[in-house]
Formats: sequence, structure tokens, C-alpha cells
Amino acid sequence: MGYALFAQRKIVLDGQLNNAQLQQTQRSNEQYALATQTLSLQQQLTSMNASQSGELAKLYAKLADATSETTRNSLNAQINEKEKEFEQEIDDINRQIYQVSVKENAIEMEVKRLDTQVTALQKQLEAVEEAEGQAIDRATPKFNGVG
Repeated sequence: MGYALFAQRKIVLDGQLNNAQLQQTQRSNEQYALATQTLSLQQQLTSMNASQSGELAKLYAKLADATSETTRNSLNAQINEKEKEFEQEIDDINRQIYQVSVKENAIEMEVKRLDTQVTALQKQLEAVEEAEGQAIDRATPKFNGVG
């Protein structure tokens, strides 16, 4: 392989390596953003559970103090309505968490693929540089007692 071909191959490999490393960085940033989003959704879920528990506790306390059948029926209806509403809100957040998790898994697989690609490109680049060095050593004239 001539020196120009070594140089050309190194330039191509450097470009491919830089591109793969850039993609790695981008995917890692996406992973971080998704992890942050998951954490935020989980905190929202925890906060919502606490808030909903408080609301239901108040309704149950009113129900316990209710003396008339009409009031108890009305409070039971409110409790049932609130429970359904809260279940839907919780389901919505859990669905969002699942969707983010699916994206995270896909990106994690992409990052692993990119890791493999970067390693392969680094090895190829090292092999080309080593071959180039060997070619230069062979092409350099040897003098008696030198080299």
C-alpha cells in the first residue's frame, strides 16, 4: 500500500470514528434526558399518590361523620368518582413511564452498537497506522551499522 493510500485510509477511518463517537455522545445525551424524564414522571406519580390519598382520606372522614343516608350515598358516589379519576391519572403516568422506558432501551441498544463500532474503527485505525509504520521501516534504506 502506498503512502497516499495509507493517508487516505486513515482520513476515512478518522472521519468514521469521529462520526461514531459523535453519535455515541448524542445517544448518551438522549439517555440522560430520558432518565431525567423518567425520574420526573416517577416524582409526579409519588406526589399525585400523596395528594390523592389526602383527598380520599377527607372524603372517608366525611363519610364516617355523615348521619343521613343521602349524604352517605352522595359521598360514596364522590369517592367512587375520585377513585376512577385517580386510577386514570395514574394509568396515564404509568403509560408515559413505559413509553420512555421503551425509548431508553432502544437507545441503550444503539449505544452498545456504537461502542462496538467505535472499538472496531479504533482497531482498524491502529492496524493501518502500524502497517504504515512497517512500510516506512521497510522503505527506509539501512546503512551498515545503523538501524
